[in-house]
Amino acid sequence: MNKKILLALFCCSALGLTACNDEDDFSFESSVSVPTLVSFAKLDVETYAAGPNSGAAVKGANGIFPPFKGQPVQGFSGALKNGDGTYMVMADNGFGAQDNSADFLLRIYQIKPDFRTKSTGSAKVQVMSFIQLRDPNKLVPFDITNKNTSDRLLTGADFDPESIQRTADGTYWIGDEFGPYLLHFDKDGVLIDAPISLPNPFKVGTELRSPQNQLNKANVNYVEPLTLQSGGFEGMALSKDGQYLYPLLEKPLKGSVQRQLLISQFDVKKKAYTGKYYLFDLNEKATSIGDFQLFDHESGAIIERDDSENKLEGYKKLIQIKLGESGKAVQRAELVDLMKIANPNNLYGTARDGDIGTGTNFAFPFFTIEDVIIENKNTLTVLNDNNFPGSSGRNAKKADDNEIIQIKLPKALF
Repeated sequence: MNKKILLALFCCSALGLTACNDEDDFSFESSVSVPTLVSFAKLDVETYAAGPNSGAAVKGANGIFPPFKGQPVQGFSGALKNGDGTYMVMADNGFGAQDNSADFLLRIYQIKPDFRTKSTGSAKVQVMSFIQLRDPNKLVPFDITNKNTSDRLLTGADFDPESIQRTADGTYWIGDEFGPYLLHFDKDGVLIDAPISLPNPFKVGTELRSPQNQLNKANVNYVEPLTLQSGGFEGMALSKDGQYLYPLLEKPLKGSVQRQLLISQFDVKKKAYTGKYYLFDLNEKATSIGDFQLFDHESGAIIERDDSENKLEGYKKLIQIKLGESGKAVQRAELVDLMKIANPNNLYGTARDGDIGTGTNFAFPFFTIEDVIIENKNTLTVLNDNNFPGSSGRNAKKADDNEIIQIKLPKALF
């Protein structure tokens, strides 16, 4: 079992953070002929932050059992780059389900990786601080776990945050899977708008809901769920000019014959959907997507994956897309096979007995790969969601760490 780490963390406010800089100097090789691993870091699976003990409704797995001493820093389902070498990473809903995550607090953590590169770096990740998501103004229109407290801290039983963007005003937009909803928080984690439902573009005047939708459960204006279980918002891109969000469903809608995923356009200033939408054709080997980011007005990258773990033949890829015309399928082309990444400098380090995909042909064999960041025109950062403590993709006998890799591309994106 990995050594437990207890981090005394405090909520952070404005961090003076900036957006991606196309001119970042990564000091790596000037060119590569295939997608190549140039940086590696990992956060120990048993990393905990200050807060109430958690995991009361979890059985545990991979040698890690509750109660957990504090709040696990894990399950990164969204990530943003800051301008100072740090990242904001958003924890998933907790322990994998709505009914077992009431004691998991929803947070955005600031982390600082010391990337191992060809010439330097320890590969360790420092957790610096966190933003606690909360609803003190009672904007959530249904009962939440901490409804009778003044702070109304949000938990994994309330929402399942899967994607995140930060706009020019410093506020955060988060895509939730349970509703699915768009959630808008200020820089300190306070909900500043009521959850925004997803309109059904195929039936005007109705909305799309999932089987986990809380309003449906309370029989409030009940709508037949067309979003599949665990099929709500998963990825969400922000246009380069900051005007539009593009939340993307994780799975096809119920009854979908063509296996297409819905991408919706949302106007940030108007705080409303525009009615424009796009479709992403899911590969026959894939079951879902993991993330979506744009690098210009209409071109970007989507993580596409199957449900396998600890299998080198698994399907885990980055797909380059172009939005095109509303109502039509987006253009798509393979960008990176995450199971076949050149690793000439052996950046993983010393492999443990049972580790797979760590050699000169590096692989990312995780069940859920949920974060991609476009660092610059030819460098991408990818993170896994380790489903603490249940996933064992790197090693069949060990719980997954939170790995962070940077991939250099043979051809510039822009």
